Amino acid sequence: MRRTSRIARVLALGIAAALLAALAACAPADELRAEDSVISTVREYNRLLVRAYAQMDMNVLQPVATVEQAAKEYTLMAALGEGKARMVARLERIEFGPVRFSGETTASVDTTETWSYKHVSLETSATIREESGVVYRLRYTLVNADGRWLVAEVASRDETSSGGPQAP
Repeated sequence: MRRTSRIARVLALGIAAALLAALAACAPADELRAEDSVISTVREYNRLLVRAYAQMDMNVLQPVATVEQAAKEYTLMAALGEGKARMVARLERIEFGPVRFSGETTASVDTTETWSYKHVSLETSATIREESGVVYRLRYTLVNADGRWLVAEVASRDETSSGGPQAP
């Protein structure tokens, strides 16, 4: 009986060790998935931001941005509209820094982005202003709401950058 008890203990310890190893292996994979999800959200945010400015409809951002962040973009879009223009933007390149997590509900990631854009007259469809190769160094702050990441804030990381494509 002692021998069976000893074998059972060794077996239980072995199983416990295997479970701990499996759990430890899952943590980095889960973290990688979360990082990928944050980066995917930022990519989708930029894709939808281009569409939102072209259509002059910030509701397009609802799947990837908080209401507050979409409202900030709306203010910029409204300024364009008051100037009788809309912006047609194109993200040329984006480079991501490491994703940082603050608990399970907040993340941030720094980017360096190269944009080209033109402002087009709402009245004549003529190009009013055009720029290419504009570089922005940004920090995205995201929140996890009901299991999905949303962009909560986009801020410049330096004094010369304005936080992405802007109204004139």
